[in-house]
Amino acid sequence: MHLLATTNGGLESITAAETATLVGVDADVHHRGVIEFDGNYDNVYDLHYQSRTCHRLLEVLVDAPISELSDVYDRVREAAIAEHLPFESFGVVGTRHGTHEFTSMDVAERVGQAVIDEYREETSKRLPVDLDDPTVRLEAYLYDDRFTLAVDLTGDSLHKRPYRVCEHDAPLRATLAYSMLHIAEYEADDRLVDPMAGSATIPIEAALSAADRVPRPDLDPAFEVLPNYDAEAFYDRRAAHSTGDPALDIEAREKRQKWRKCARVNREAADLEGKVDIAEADAREAAIDADCVVTNLPFGIRVSDDLRGLYQAFADRVREGDVDRLVALTTKPDLLPLDAVDRYDIPYGRIDAAIVVCEP
Repeated sequence: MHLLATTNGGLESITAAETATLVGVDADVHHRGVIEFDGNYDNVYDLHYQSRTCHRLLEVLVDAPISELSDVYDRVREAAIAEHLPFESFGVVGTRHGTHEFTSMDVAERVGQAVIDEYREETSKRLPVDLDDPTVRLEAYLYDDRFTLAVDLTGDSLHKRPYRVCEHDAPLRATLAYSMLHIAEYEADDRLVDPMAGSATIPIEAALSAADRVPRPDLDPAFEVLPNYDAEAFYDRRAAHSTGDPALDIEAREKRQKWRKCARVNREAADLEGKVDIAEADAREAAIDADCVVTNLPFGIRVSDDLRGLYQAFADRVREGDVDRLVALTTKPDLLPLDAVDRYDIPYGRIDAAIVVCEP
């Protein structure tokens, strides 16, 4: 089967590398934020409980070139829809990029009508439509002349971690946090410091990955209702997954008491007491000695002297300390006075951001 995996835009290479490591497949970029690869049912089950960078997995039903809107309807009618969809409510989300004489909504409407018509012809039943909360979610992508229709296998996004009980005012997506750790080449025997940890997403993700803990142990995947999938096989594989208990050296530093309390709540929810230290420290002043420094730098909507001063003082502490690798997320990379050896440009909500990699 042909599969898609959605992830953080700009970090497709990280998810492709993780997918190759976990299930041994080679992935290509389908479009920004989405990779594609050939796999099997076991790959689907394993990625759903092991992946730390994927948001959703989808099975491709149609992948074909089109030249006009009517081609969307025709290509969907050629697919064996009833073999892939249950008799449950469905909805279509359309995404379109390129120059066309029609909209994303037009694409979604054509897909929806074709699915209804083809399912009714194959089964004599009319599939119910629910655009707000469908049981089955279809994604229709049109990029220039390439049309792809896929069924969502995941449901609730994999980026949602159950330990996220207390949220920071500017929460960092867990999949992005882990991707930064991957970029930093973090390993369980490294000393890791996050000098501006907030609610401790990066340190907690580091501890969970070091122990090989399942990131979404609470997931009930959408493929439970789909024909051809064996939900019990997934649950059995997840339950049989073995974890470790390595000795870790992870420190979450935070200046403000409010966020240190929040970090402790999340650490407890993740069952990581004794694995992640939470310390009061000012990143402008505290010395740093670490194999990996991975952090989410304060953004600041406008460049102020305070933000410039913070970046400068933090960079000074990095230079003065003993740091092998620094990976930092920022919307102001030019303010960080350190030479970057690599950089990943990513969208962060509606803001342009960058992950910079330094080897001080």
